[in-house]
Amino acid sequence: MIRSKRFVALISFFALTVFASSVSPMVAAEVEPAERLAKQLQPWLDTWNLRQKSFAWSGDIELSVDGKLQSVRFSLARIDDESFVLEIDHPEYAVTIVRGNDLSAMVLPKHRRMIVGTGEVDSEDHLRPTDAFQRLVSDGSLVAMGKNLLSNTDPVDTAGAILFLSKLQLAKDSEKNRWQLPDQGDVLFGDDSLEFKSGTTRGKLSVSNVLPKDTPTKIDSDWVRSRWNDFETISISRHELEKTLARGLRRAMEVLAPSPKLTNPKQKDRSVDHGQLLWVEGQRVALLWGTPEQIGDAHGKLLREEAQRCIDSVVYGFGAVQSVVNGRWFRHDLEEAYKRLSPFIPERHKRETRALAASLGFDQDLLEVVNVFPELFHCSGFAVFGSATKDGKLYHGRVLDYMTTIGLQDAATTFIVAPEDYHAFANIGYGGFIGSVSGMNTKKVSLGEMGGRGEGQWDGVPMATLMRRALEECSTLEDVKKLWADSPRTCEYYYVFADGKDRTAVGVAATPKSIEFVAPGQAHPQLGDGISDAVVLSAGSRLDALKTRIRESYGKIDTAIGQQLMCRPVAMDSNLHNVLFVPEDGILYVSNADHQSPAADRPYARIDLGKFFEQIQQSKSQKVSTLSSNEKPRNSFSSWNGQHWEGMDSLSECSDEENQASQGVLRQLCWPAQRFDVTLERKEDKTFVRFPSPIQSGITTNDRVALEWFPAKSAKQGTSSQIPAVIVVHESGRGMTVGKVIAQGIANQGIHAFMIHLPHYGVRRSDESNQADPALALRQSIADVRRAFDAVAILPFVDPAKISLQGTSLGGFVAATTAGLDDRFHRVIVLLAGGDLMGVVTEGKKDAQGFRKQMESRGLNEKAIRDALHVVEPLNVAHRVNAARTWLYSGKYDDVVPPRNSKLFAEAAKLPEGHHIEMDADHYSGALLLPTVLKDIAKIVTEN
Repeated sequence: MIRSKRFVALISFFALTVFASSVSPMVAAEVEPAERLAKQLQPWLDTWNLRQKSFAWSGDIELSVDGKLQSVRFSLARIDDESFVLEIDHPEYAVTIVRGNDLSAMVLPKHRRMIVGTGEVDSEDHLRPTDAFQRLVSDGSLVAMGKNLLSNTDPVDTAGAILFLSKLQLAKDSEKNRWQLPDQGDVLFGDDSLEFKSGTTRGKLSVSNVLPKDTPTKIDSDWVRSRWNDFETISISRHELEKTLARGLRRAMEVLAPSPKLTNPKQKDRSVDHGQLLWVEGQRVALLWGTPEQIGDAHGKLLREEAQRCIDSVVYGFGAVQSVVNGRWFRHDLEEAYKRLSPFIPERHKRETRALAASLGFDQDLLEVVNVFPELFHCSGFAVFGSATKDGKLYHGRVLDYMTTIGLQDAATTFIVAPEDYHAFANIGYGGFIGSVSGMNTKKVSLGEMGGRGEGQWDGVPMATLMRRALEECSTLEDVKKLWADSPRTCEYYYVFADGKDRTAVGVAATPKSIEFVAPGQAHPQLGDGISDAVVLSAGSRLDALKTRIRESYGKIDTAIGQQLMCRPVAMDSNLHNVLFVPEDGILYVSNADHQSPAADRPYARIDLGKFFEQIQQSKSQKVSTLSSNEKPRNSFSSWNGQHWEGMDSLSECSDEENQASQGVLRQLCWPAQRFDVTLERKEDKTFVRFPSPIQSGITTNDRVALEWFPAKSAKQGTSSQIPAVIVVHESGRGMTVGKVIAQGIANQGIHAFMIHLPHYGVRRSDESNQADPALALRQSIADVRRAFDAVAILPFVDPAKISLQGTSLGGFVAATTAGLDDRFHRVIVLLAGGDLMGVVTEGKKDAQGFRKQMESRGLNEKAIRDALHVVEPLNVAHRVNAARTWLYSGKYDDVVPPRNSKLFAEAAKLPEGHHIEMDADHYSGALLLPTVLKDIAKIVTEN
């Protein structure tokens, strides 16, 4: 096995060009710097978007992985739409990937070996250069936010977005090609090169339209074999080779830069025949029962995505890296292991695996090898009872330390399984994996495994299979010991087994040829002196720390202290899950790692095995009638093109007797209520809600409002229920990128999002837009948002009682003013905006300055600008805002919309405590907090 730092480093290098170029903006940057940067980026964007048939990239990069500096050199030569040569060189390993029309190869110079694939490729998981970024990056990665950005035909928009997220600023010296980063790093552009440094990461990249002299004009078997004529050749199918590399790269992007889809998964309970998926204190719990076929089928239906991620992590991501490191094709090693292990696997487990594969739609062979993935765990375990604990009960702790860097935490699931004719049990595991490494059964027996050495000794029962058999078959500690003693075993493993009925436990050291049981309190050469009424297993300094903690807490240990015993340094940085079993009570406490913290630093969920077993028993007598996860609902948004409805304005009162100063403003932002048509249009795979603007500019393209519909995730194929909706008002950037990110993030949480294309933006923009009246456009923006409420309210599957409004930056000012005009919105969330718009334009930096220059370029002097902004000023109508239904998120260090302006609106609107959230961010770094803000928005807009 390889260390986690190797996995991260090598996968990072595979993904370098994708990851380094993927950013996402919230607001557009200044015009002049963006144009300068766009010119410097042009050759890189031209090659990225394949405007040249052939090109070459190369680079030398140094970065820190797990605290150690790693250096890598790479070169990429794209020959044509089918062919490329990618070389990656690192002091410890090297790989060259070549692809031609009929052949692909992974060459391993340090092993003098090459893996060659011929034949057909998968229709989706392949390495064809064209559209590679679109195929190889999923919505499970933040990198996906760069898909639209990098394919944008306007390089100025792309440059503005990069300026936003990276916070690049032109260096103060005279060198206009140098840009500074906030961490004192910098980026220097040459004619065809780019040098950068940031923290411990530094490097140089080069781009050229001329391929290196040694690049072949055609990649075929003759060229490959002549180029590496003395290398050993391993032949596999091209389908398998390219699928492994493609899916491995896609999964690596999810692990290195996970999106909210993974870091904040939607927690929704579901049921299928013989299975239920529940969420307990933020953790997945899957209830499965019945025959092996029924259990496997339900497992696949409930955990399809989780199983796919587990397989991608193990077989494709880890497998690709392992192949580079040891010079063997990893899948071959797994298949050889399964061939030797298969005779010792119970037929009922094979039946369950086959049913799981069929349910997932995967090859049976794939699921078989995944379930004998050779575990090499470096873990700790203990059991304490009697005089060691506060109440005499047995507490069994199990620490699993194992490569969190491959992303198994995304598939983490606690299974409660009740197989026919066997004991029911809890198994702390992962989607797609049926074996066990940590578990407890209804007979109050608990087991935890710790890895050792001896990989490759596979002529016996797989460790995870033996663990599961014990949970299913054993009623006492003696039963477990006998099962281990009588079974042919694999490799070297250590275990702690416990029995809550008798309040006793045992430590186990097992190899294929020997087995040793360590009794409570027994001294051992590897473990040192024993502790009375305790079994303690670990290694090195972690063993010392664990024993010290137990001695210090002796006689006081309970649930809380039992969990504390497993904190670091007993748990390692790679701590994947921790479990504290209280088998006497049938209770287990489970914590799983996430992408930021190991399990030891995460909260524990309390899981009552007895309660869930009773729930299974009840479900057995009731036929579960729910929509299976692989069935398609009948309705499809894509089939609605051309649908037509009639809307009616439902404007709030347009007079204000208490505040005459605002009366003139109200008159300019109201219109006589009237009926209007609403249609759905499909354009470039997007759905738009279209209706006429109540304020006409005379520009036909602009005067038909467009709401880009991001359907709620659960409703993308249609639904019969009404779902809350949010109208999203985007920022001032022409790409509307942050508006799209927010809208998609809202939709991912099961809520419809409708992002309005403001006047002269997006599909409403035309050549005439350059001459448009900006003052009229501001009035039209607010009118369009007001009418959007009535357009959305009549759409199918939208809950008209829960239509909310959200706006960011410029869109935030529009939303704030609209909130003062209309009390119809269920909730209003304003982000990075406030009051005194004229003050922002005259005093704010960066984007505010750009907006002012834009107004001045249209011939508006300061008085004209002030008059135009007065009409849409949020403070004019802030006293009318329904404060209980309005939230404001501002940046403490914002220099575009300074904190003063946000506080002015919060005070004028009389927002209650907790409704003005001041983020530790400026106008740009606020984007980094978007996942948290999106989670807040989802909660706010769905509440009654």
